[in-house]
Amino acid sequence: MFKNIDNSARVVLYKTIMTLNTNTFLYTITGIRQKLFRFLRSELRRKGIENLAPSYGDILFVLERKGPMTLQELAGHTVKDKSTISSLINRLEREGYITKEKTMKDARFTNLSLTPAAMDLKPVLYGISATMNERLFRGFSEDEKKTLFELLDRISHNL
Repeated sequence: MFKNIDNSARVVLYKTIMTLNTNTFLYTITGIRQKLFRFLRSELRRKGIENLAPSYGDILFVLERKGPMTLQELAGHTVKDKSTISSLINRLEREGYITKEKTMKDARFTNLSLTPAAMDLKPVLYGISATMNERLFRGFSEDEKKTLFELLDRISHNL
């Protein structure tokens, strides 16, 4: 359709079509997520951490903040469903970042907790997160950030 258009005209056309609005919001959010994951993968590699994917971040963060918990509890604290978390937990266990232990109250349930190896990564992961946040919010005033977070919170509650 646009074969005969030069690159600069293509960019203008793309920007016109992809102006952020209700019709392109999901596309934009998806693009932001992809860029963030690309940045995180790059930073993890740069720090010599090859066996952690950005998708593990919320699991590690929740377990670090809230301590040992069951898979069901963890699913309630993340945006992932139980089956997705289960496969990620198995990978994290194989990599030596999570341990599984039967609960004392009920042997049918397993508590998940971080290993010392995972805790050793905490300063590196928080450093990467701080760098990412600095980049994300470069040029934003505190009021702009507050407004953004309030609006995103409203969108989240609508779902």
